[in-house]
Amino acid sequence: MQGPFDPKRNATVLDLGTVRDTLAYMRDDFLRVPGLEHAAELLSQALAEVDAADRRRLAPVPYSVLQARLLARRRN
Repeated sequence: MQGPFDPKRNATVLDLGTVRDTLAYMRDDFLRVPGLEHAAELLSQALAEVDAADRRRLAPVPYSVLQARLLARRRN
């Protein structure tokens, strides 16, 4: 049971797809406005960071050498 002051109780889960789409729309709008090309470049960098975070989230967690040895011996 969680306590009444659990900091994770009201935390929302970020949907990286929605964040990616929103940043892409903003970047495309900024590219159309003269003088905001630098802001569009910064949004492109933010999109690259979102993609990297998504790849890290989906990557399998590597086992340590000790865990790999223990898992290999469990055959029964």
